[in-house]
Amino acid sequence: MLPLKRLWLARKFAHTPWRHLFEPYKGDEIIALDTETTGLDPRQADVLSIAAVPVKGNRVLTSQRLELTLAASPKLTGDSIRIHGLRHQDLRQGLSPEQALTQLLGFIQNRPLLGYHVLFDIAILSRLTRERFGFPLPNRHVELAHLYRRRRLMQNPEVEPNLGFEHMAFDLGVPLLERHTAFGDALTTALMFLKLRQRRAA
Repeated sequence: MLPLKRLWLARKFAHTPWRHLFEPYKGDEIIALDTETTGLDPRQADVLSIAAVPVKGNRVLTSQRLELTLAASPKLTGDSIRIHGLRHQDLRQGLSPEQALTQLLGFIQNRPLLGYHVLFDIAILSRLTRERFGFPLPNRHVELAHLYRRRRLMQNPEVEPNLGFEHMAFDLGVPLLERHTAFGDALTTALMFLKLRQRRAA
């Protein structure tokens, strides 16, 4: 988000419960974020589950994670079920989008977001927050694939690296944990981020 837009939103929401979202973050944590959705078009897809896992220093704080399941969407079809395994019956007790977004915003606050194709997650969540609360997600973001690509090109500038999720995890020695679940992918992303940061410091 551009600084001027962030400033404008900070003034617009200065007297609301959301004002802290637009304040500059001064801590040392980042939130690994992942969503499971009904499709790949952020303008149309519905969110089925969300996971957010804090990373602080060299630790992934799994005990402080947030996992949310939303109510079943009519857009949930066999194609998406085969990917993430979430069926209509699994989502009967799910939250409404407004309930889930309120919990998510309260959890992530103004901390930066980390993800694999994180702009997709931000786009779909921003569409929902804009519809319900009047603003997109203002958090700064870090794309895992960009960090990996930069590291590999520094080592071998002649070869364009493979940025597939499974390939990066294998290359970095990180196990694939509960693949295609929001928590599993967020946790694996967090672990890959730490591996890249450790190698950069070495």
